[in-house]
Amino acid sequence: MAFDRPWRKAMLPWLMTAVSCLTPGDPAMGDPVPRVPALDIPAAAEDVGPMGILSRWRDLQRRMADRGVSLHVTDVDEFWAFPTGGGQSSNAYLGATTVELDFDPGRLTGQALGRLEVSMMDIRGRPFSNVPLYAFNQTSSIEADDNLRLYELAYSRSFLDSRLSLRIGKLDLGQDFTASTYAQTFLNSSFSWPIMPSNDLYAQGPSAPLATPAVRLRYHPGQAWTFLLGVGDDNPVGARHFINPDDPWNQNQDPGGTRFSFRTGALIMTEIQYRTRIGGRTGTYRIGDYVDTGRFPDQMDTTRLHRTNWAVYVVGDQTLYRMGNRQELDGFVRGNWTGAQDRNQVVYGIDAGVLLRGPFGRPGDAVGLGFGMGAASPLLRRADRAAGLPGQGREYHLELTYTVQVTSWMAVQPDLQGLIEPSGGVLDTAGRRVGNAAIFGLHSSVAF
Repeated sequence: MAFDRPWRKAMLPWLMTAVSCLTPGDPAMGDPVPRVPALDIPAAAEDVGPMGILSRWRDLQRRMADRGVSLHVTDVDEFWAFPTGGGQSSNAYLGATTVELDFDPGRLTGQALGRLEVSMMDIRGRPFSNVPLYAFNQTSSIEADDNLRLYELAYSRSFLDSRLSLRIGKLDLGQDFTASTYAQTFLNSSFSWPIMPSNDLYAQGPSAPLATPAVRLRYHPGQAWTFLLGVGDDNPVGARHFINPDDPWNQNQDPGGTRFSFRTGALIMTEIQYRTRIGGRTGTYRIGDYVDTGRFPDQMDTTRLHRTNWAVYVVGDQTLYRMGNRQELDGFVRGNWTGAQDRNQVVYGIDAGVLLRGPFGRPGDAVGLGFGMGAASPLLRRADRAAGLPGQGREYHLELTYTVQVTSWMAVQPDLQGLIEPSGGVLDTAGRRVGNAAIFGLHSSVAF
């Protein structure tokens, strides 16, 4: 991982683009965050390409799969502008290239030996949600510090006729816990990893682009029920201190993602999932919690530390209406809460939304409207007022987004967000109240 940063910045995006032009595949496999599976998409003429290069690569990919090897590359690029609100108007570029390699030795040996997975991420651009937006949560799920890093390194295996599965290594636990399937289409990061753990756990918690040494068990005894248990290190980057003014997200404490730290405590996550049909329409409902055995600063006196932290959450995904085979209206709602107000910046959060898949007769497209909010701790608000600052309250965000499935391997997504009361009402570095922001974005994703 010891790359010279100017050389990497100049060359790696071009190298990744060159690879991606030769390696089309399944768009759902390589996304940095999981996306809602598209409805049936007819094959497009663009998939064949000049001289059949893409078709030949697919043949090669199938031959690789026969030998137990799969390779997926995804490149995501975003352009953002916020002409009003925040500390000042501005614009920014964000990019992330993810490479995932999966090896199944059982395809060669005929024995059930599990799977080995390794992935890396190249993150580019300038984060802007801390400054000048001053938001509780990132505007984009790929917004992170500029680094080339190891993402996941994992071994997985199934037992008991696939009813029990084990995954161990450096894991992104956000893929399994607290997740809403339908929320993943939205770009605001709170819809993929909730606003509460993002603010209350070390380095924002074990969610993309960070992973942590962990083990995850999944037990699926029947069609309706699934039980999850995850145990891992609570500090994905191994930072010494929870608060770091020079590196607010603490991601630069481990820029390469190669540190396996067990310094602060353990994070234990549990979740129960129940699948059902209501009025003939499918739904999945989740209830879970997490307990962190580390130490967390007091919201009124950061020199005081409290041992252990906890929170509970519920998630509901429900198909609301289906119009033939190509149109579907889905909804989701999620709530997070903790009673430990003395050691958490955000003490409850809610997000919800609706998603129409297949609008205008286009089966691969989706249009979504989402809402979210996070509430600051009353003790933090009291400390703010004692210091002569505005007391932080609730932050709200709205999102309207439309995904255009250009081909089976490329999507373009215009996005509009509104940020109300950033961080519950705070002052910028010049001592001015941070204003509500209008945020415009354009997201593109190419997956091979």
